[in-house]
Amino acid sequence: MIEWNRLILDTPSTSEMLRYGGTRTWQERRPIVVWNTTFRCNLNCLHCYAQSQNKSYLGELTTQEAKAMISDLSDFNIPVLLFSGGEPLMRNDIFELADFAVKSGLKIALSTNGTLITEKIASKIKEAGFTYIGISLDGIGETNDKFRGQKGAFDLALNGIHHCQQTGIKTG
Repeated sequence: MIEWNRLILDTPSTSEMLRYGGTRTWQERRPIVVWNTTFRCNLNCLHCYAQSQNKSYLGELTTQEAKAMISDLSDFNIPVLLFSGGEPLMRNDIFELADFAVKSGLKIALSTNGTLITEKIASKIKEAGFTYIGISLDGIGETNDKFRGQKGAFDLALNGIHHCQQTGIKTG
């Protein structure tokens, strides 16, 4: 299990608190929010619970609705908003929403398949204020590509990781 508290907030996780002692107030135990920003995706993963495809979906939040939700989350004083999907980089307004979240006082992270991250996109990710980028892989080379339903997805994801690291973004 990914310890988001450690990766993004640099604070002890609940399991670390239990293992090594210590206490937390209720204010310190606020949930990290994972927001599936879109069902759209450029891949066709075998294991996708959302059954995402590269098409538009009815019922997704508009930019204004998304900003209202982000404002509410800021009012709730959540520690981190993790933009996920589908593939969040397929939202045309992803950087506008990220900027809005940061200006609302939130720390933000991104969960992506990494295949769309070019040098230019990595720079935009950094400028938007994302503090961590999680890029998922399902094996090496052809194994990953079979799971992802696209030949070359592994190499594209590795390039995405490289571009993020070159830009100085914490990536894993």
